[in-house]
Amino acid sequence: MEEYHTLVFDKGIENGEFSGVRYDLQEYFEKYPDAKFEIITDTYNMTTTVMEGYIYRDGQEAVAGIISLWTLGEVIAEF
Repeated sequence: MEEYHTLVFDKGIENGEFSGVRYDLQEYFEKYPDAKFEIITDTYNMTTTVMEGYIYRDGQEAVAGIISLWTLGEVIAEF
């Protein structure tokens, strides 16, 4: 992958104010090693994959998140 980052918001994204933090993917994995990411919407084009959804962490309220991947090669997703 050429570039990848994750946006983690302070709550679900609904009407009203929210804030968030942008992490590179490695920082995200280090900060949230046991988090589950539920993909609600995903979009693919020639070089970009964007997944939007909710991040679940043990004992905490779910928050919204966006993962964005930019690559020049083939993307293979295993679930």
